Amino acid sequence: MILSRSKPATESRASTGGSSAKKTFPELEDFVLKRDYVGALTMLEFLKHEGNTDVWADVWSAWCWFHLGEYRRALDAYQSVRTRDKLDARVADYITMDIAVCYFYLGMYKESQEAADEAPKCSLKTRLLFHLAHKLGEEETLMRAHAALRDVPEDQLCLASVHYLRAHYQEAIDVYKKLLLERRYKRYEKDDMDWIKLLANTDSTFMALNVYVALCYYKLDYYDVSQEVLGVYLAQHPTSAVAGNLKACNLFRLYNGKAAENELKQISSEQHTFGQDLVKHNLVVFRNGEGALKVLPELVDVVPEARLNLAGYRLRNREPLEARTLLEPLQATSPLHYILRAVVAVRLYNETGDEEQMKLAQQSFHLVGSSASECDTIPGRQCMASSYFLAGHYEEVLVYLNSIKSFFVNDDTFNFNYAQAKVATGFYREAEESLLSIQDESMRSSFTFLACLCRCHIMNRDAALAWEMCVKSAGTPDSFALLQLVANDSYRMGQFLVAAKAFHMLDRLDGGPEMWEGLRGAVCGCAQAAAANKPNAAADLRDALALLKGPRSHTRADNIVRTITKWAQQNRIPV
Repeated sequence: MILSRSKPATESRASTGGSSAKKTFPELEDFVLKRDYVGALTMLEFLKHEGNTDVWADVWSAWCWFHLGEYRRALDAYQSVRTRDKLDARVADYITMDIAVCYFYLGMYKESQEAADEAPKCSLKTRLLFHLAHKLGEEETLMRAHAALRDVPEDQLCLASVHYLRAHYQEAIDVYKKLLLERRYKRYEKDDMDWIKLLANTDSTFMALNVYVALCYYKLDYYDVSQEVLGVYLAQHPTSAVAGNLKACNLFRLYNGKAAENELKQISSEQHTFGQDLVKHNLVVFRNGEGALKVLPELVDVVPEARLNLAGYRLRNREPLEARTLLEPLQATSPLHYILRAVVAVRLYNETGDEEQMKLAQQSFHLVGSSASECDTIPGRQCMASSYFLAGHYEEVLVYLNSIKSFFVNDDTFNFNYAQAKVATGFYREAEESLLSIQDESMRSSFTFLACLCRCHIMNRDAALAWEMCVKSAGTPDSFALLQLVANDSYRMGQFLVAAKAFHMLDRLDGGPEMWEGLRGAVCGCAQAAAANKPNAAADLRDALALLKGPRSHTRADNIVRTITKWAQQNRIPV
């Protein structure tokens, strides 16, 4: 999360001067142990006014600024210390390393690399170079730094964090499990329940691992497990900004944005300067994009997800070109980035008909759905279904959608896509049930919805319901296409009266020879049904003949009407 910054922080802030100290170290240690860094800075500032000019006080001030998330102030403080005369060489080496770390947290990776190169060899330098290699995309350097890591907690935690940043969440969990099992209080089996117990009985020195493990489970979509693990940490540190934010994200996934927002509001900006950019970003997400254009642009490349969420906002507002512009500068590395790229491509294909966009969308969806890290996740299966949907392989679509259907019982978008796949494969009764469960009015008014539902009614022998939908949609831009669908499907299914009504309306609107032929065939079909003594066939035939006898009847209708009427009278069928 914090290690994911990619935008260099080049804006300088006012540097708070160092501090001096006449008070004893344990008093400062009390503040540090309580994580009261503001209190520690206040004490150091007081000592400065008392006339203490010891170098360690300035170093502690920089350290406190760093732990408050004020990396620029920490950097300025460290650089101020380095300019002191007669600075001990060992202290200078430590400060050079600290400066490199500050540059890293500011997203200034080149500067961090240069500072680290000046520092002497040490374990911290090895870990920093490992992270820098990941950030700069230098795979060979990354592998060399990986080989230099030792089997000690600090190095293993560094390895786990890079696993996390590279979306290898299970590998990160395995590292955390190993660390915890080495420091367990009791012997536990390695099943999930005992794993939670193990976390709860962790040495307080490693209590933060609960947050890291919870983050991994969150990324793997195990939100309830993430919440349970996180509760162990929050029980001891209820004011943690990172843990509180993660709890809010879990609530958002498990419940809704309102519950998440209420949790996030407890992270007061007066209590924490750390993580406030993340809080502002997530509030926009929890409010379904409210304030996105005000908040997200300034957080692009500061909070990693800001660029992607801003692109998603543009997509929802039917601005695919703007969304593509946001996504293009970065190479897709995360599943979300690939998914957004695929959706943008679909939108552009719908607008331009460019087949290359369709291929890009299929490839992007398939890449996510077939990846080892995503193939068994809900988004991964959705992506695989989307890839097959675009390719027209609807049987395969249903294989994936059926496997996750229980998670989307009341989800309108899922039900809409599921119904379309059911229609395409001939499962009309199930498709009709899914369509009727949709509540979103924008979906219900779309042509795709109306066409699918009309087809389902007709295939389920309820063509009269489809005709009612045609009547209600009269005068809309899609009414003509809907009439054509109802006319042809009803004719094909032998529901000739509705077919006759639809072809009669099309004949009046268009007047083409195909419409007259369809009307003539549908009326003859009603006569055939009457001859076979089907239920209500006589009434249907009477209504169908009335269509041919109307004031705007077709000039060639007289022969048909005369012939059918004569036959009906001979067979005592009242028409």
